[in-house]
Amino acid sequence: MFFDKRRLCGRGPVLVAAIAGFLATAPALAQFPAPKADPNQRQVYLVRQDQSDCDNTNVPNVDSPLVSGNVWVTRQSDGNTNIRVVINAKPRTTYHFHLKCVRRLTEITTDDEGVGNASISVPTSQLNTTFAFDMYPEGAPSGNKFQSATVKFN
Repeated sequence: MFFDKRRLCGRGPVLVAAIAGFLATAPALAQFPAPKADPNQRQVYLVRQDQSDCDNTNVPNVDSPLVSGNVWVTRQSDGNTNIRVVINAKPRTTYHFHLKCVRRLTEITTDDEGVGNASISVPTSQLNTTFAFDMYPEGAPSGNKFQSATVKFN
């Protein structure tokens, strides 16, 4: 046979004790609170979509084949809001990244693989509690425009 019954039987009590110990601590582990989300940070997707309203109310914040990037928005205690953008779009293309219906924030140029990123800091006083972003290359060709999901702070 491939196993020794005596060795297996000798380890049985050890295995039972280990399982019992784990089960005894499981209720205690379940009492640890889940980590709380940072109330000053939001993450939204950039979705391939040609148009939307100024707050992008019809842009879903769910992962899908239309998602081409992420935007992280973090309100800092110094009165500024940091915006970090990571995209995967058309290679070697410069995209204009806008605070939707307000102004251009920066330009993001993708590399040979279509990856681009940017970090921007904006005075929090220049942002509403609800806002969105859009991004597109010069000329804004259909099918190459991106809308963020709505960013909302209470």
